Amino acid sequence: MLDPVLPIALYLLFGYLYKIFFQDNSKQLVDFIIYFSLPAIVFSKIYPLDLNFDHLLLILMFNAIILFNLLLSFLIGKLLKLEKIYLATFMIMATFGNTSFIGFSYIDAFYGQDFIVYGLIYDIFGSFLLLVSIGMFIITWGSGRKNSIFTISKSIFLFPPMIIFFVTLIAKNFEIPNFLIHTTDNLGSTLVPIAMIAIGMKLQLKNIFSKLHIVTIAVILKMIFVPIVVLFLFNYFYNLDETWIKVTIIEVAMPPMTMAAVLAIKGGLDEKIAINSLVLGVILSLLTITLFTTHLA
Repeated sequence: MLDPVLPIALYLLFGYLYKIFFQDNSKQLVDFIIYFSLPAIVFSKIYPLDLNFDHLLLILMFNAIILFNLLLSFLIGKLLKLEKIYLATFMIMATFGNTSFIGFSYIDAFYGQDFIVYGLIYDIFGSFLLLVSIGMFIITWGSGRKNSIFTISKSIFLFPPMIIFFVTLIAKNFEIPNFLIHTTDNLGSTLVPIAMIAIGMKLQLKNIFSKLHIVTIAVILKMIFVPIVVLFLFNYFYNLDETWIKVTIIEVAMPPMTMAAVLAIKGGLDEKIAINSLVLGVILSLLTITLFTTHLA
């Protein structure tokens, strides 16, 4: 079961070594992903999909899982008696998972590209929407800054994958030339290696032990406790042999989100908690995701 995860570990290593010996090009790589790879994945997976009421129920379920995680992180943060700025950072990093860059990588590695569509729905209509709405209000509250409804709305509707999603809904009424389908398929396949190399470039190991108790609790809550709760619930209500169930659990178990850390830092929250949660989460995911997929096999 280690075979699918070893390429991801190598991509991370390549990115980290490139940064050490040359330079950090993660910003350019992330921009490429946001403007090309992710939109291509959205188009190639959504265009042939027949959207129906079941997908709406999936969206509601995914949002309920994330909101449950958010509430739990708030309660645990209160029990830890964290200061407001630490509490807000803890909530953001313990709730929002890297369901796109890393999530799609693991889905592709273990279950194949055809099932990335469930990750797409989870990411766009769950993680992303809640991060730039409720998440931004938490960041604003924790830092004492202000953020307008207009700014938040603009972030949602000008996000390239979101734009392409609505373009794809219109395109579904027309027959698209095969060369465009092949182009988006090939462009979408760049997501996994480029995303993991970019994250490898972002890894910072020198301050990893700073505020370790807060970071450790955030990562355990996000990547182990909540996924186990969801796993037990799904085992009771559904058939765990269904691949969409496995994909959902893997998405729930993702490490803290890169974009969440960036927004938290830009918003004035604690930088060390945000960055260290990213570093520890990415490294730990190589083990935890392997364990989850082995259990679900």
